Amino acid sequence: GKIIGTDILFLENFANKMELEVNILEKEFEGLWNMPGLGECDIAAAGMMAFGRDLGDSGIWSQSYMSVKRSLLIRQTDIDVLQEPKNFSGKKIVVTPESAAHIDAIERYQKYGAIIIPTVPSQNEIVNQILTGEIDAFGEGNVSNEFLAEHFADKNGSQPFALTDIHDMSLPEKLCFAVRLTDKKLMYILNEFINEYFIT
Repeated sequence: GKIIGTDILFLENFANKMELEVNILEKEFEGLWNMPGLGECDIAAAGMMAFGRDLGDSGIWSQSYMSVKRSLLIRQTDIDVLQEPKNFSGKKIVVTPESAAHIDAIERYQKYGAIIIPTVPSQNEIVNQILTGEIDAFGEGNVSNEFLAEHFADKNGSQPFALTDIHDMSLPEKLCFAVRLTDKKLMYILNEFINEYFIT
């Protein structure tokens, strides 16, 4: 299916303004930030932080375009019982492997007996698994989870999902794009666009 999310929407708006064509490639999260430097794409986007990730001589991090908090996407019917980490004993939480959500889930929920599942087949599949009760939550940034909750609302506008346990990590999360350095003009105009549309 089509890849959706706040990162993609932001870059589509950027491309439209610059009159550029968009060609979206789907890759695994691990090592995604290296793709521009390897010449496989111009910009890599997946809610990534620059901290601790060296892009070498062929890639560069953009300015931060968004600050996020951690959150869990759950069934609306569970909102009264799943409000804090200790409530997730025995509950299944899916996260993107090697992501900030993965680190946060291990540190915050695993000690209370939550089952952390580091695999994301697709957003549609995750949403379906939450609704059918196969899993209980999806760990992601609050902006992305809010986007999913709104995107998958039913035709009547009813919200089957809710966000819970919204919190900061110890290191503030400022998201950036990894950009191919061979085209310095691309980095310049992307940063200009970020300055104009920065989301706090």
